[in-house]
Amino acid sequence: MRPIRQPRRRNARAPGALCVVAAGLVWFCAGCGGTVEVPAPDDAGEEARGTPPPETVSVPERIITFAPHITETVFALGKGGQVIAVSDFCDYPPEVEHLERVGGWHNPDLEKVTRLNPGLIIVQGEHERVTELAEKRGFELLRVNMDSLDTIREGIQIIGDRLGCPREANTLAQTFDADLASVRERVASRPRMTVLILTGRQLHDMADFHTVGGTSFVSELVAAAGGDNLYQDEEQPYIEASKETVVMRAPEAILEFHAGETLSDTVQAQYLADWQQLPSLPAVRNHRIYLITESHALRPGPRAPEIAAKLASLLYPDLENVLRDHGQTP
Repeated sequence: MRPIRQPRRRNARAPGALCVVAAGLVWFCAGCGGTVEVPAPDDAGEEARGTPPPETVSVPERIITFAPHITETVFALGKGGQVIAVSDFCDYPPEVEHLERVGGWHNPDLEKVTRLNPGLIIVQGEHERVTELAEKRGFELLRVNMDSLDTIREGIQIIGDRLGCPREANTLAQTFDADLASVRERVASRPRMTVLILTGRQLHDMADFHTVGGTSFVSELVAAAGGDNLYQDEEQPYIEASKETVVMRAPEAILEFHAGETLSDTVQAQYLADWQQLPSLPAVRNHRIYLITESHALRPGPRAPEIAAKLASLLYPDLENVLRDHGQTP
């Protein structure tokens, strides 16, 4: 198994910067003068975290969000009215359609960001080019690391704290947990099955597969839906698996993600037909290969429980109506 390499990123910090590190978050405000540390969240509540009361937080009026799941989180917290620009692949909620676009991870439009003069930029993880721009121009930068169910919850709370709406963040996180618990409850009595998870594949390419290890939030969603990740024992969140190891591990179901892709019926049939090259797999023999095309299928944001419900309805088709009747949207 080979881990999928992430781009090397340099940690940048400007003199006099404000850096708060808490549960994978770095809050950076260039030129703020001074350093403040906030303890990581614990069971003692908001006051123990050092979160100031909502009325004392200076809420930025001009926010740029640099990832779809961050955009969804800000809007879900009721702060969408402060968002002035989003990254290219943001498509939810519908209100984002009229907002300015500032590129994506690999191609941020730094000139447009500068021209928009944001009060706050929120990014996922380390983003060297945006960080350098924030240092240079004095823009406040909030980094979140939402890549597991735990850090999705933490990210919701962190963004809510910064935007002066910690109570709304608590409510959103509680709804997130309740929706996942509902899915887990619905599949609890069902026999679990081993699942090959593919996060992308080119048509007719059956040599190497992009999949996930046990630490990925996608693996966690599959587990909530009643499946056991074929590569659960791998520590890296994103890996490449060979055809040979897939054959040896013999998945009972295959979940193939094509998030945001528009696949015609003909193309979908071709993707499914590719698996006839591996007829020994139980998933192939039993016709348990599923394509997931929802645009938010691989987004570590507040709508992730919807995807867990969708996966459960695929693995256990008789649950589709039950999940829908209980507020889920498979």
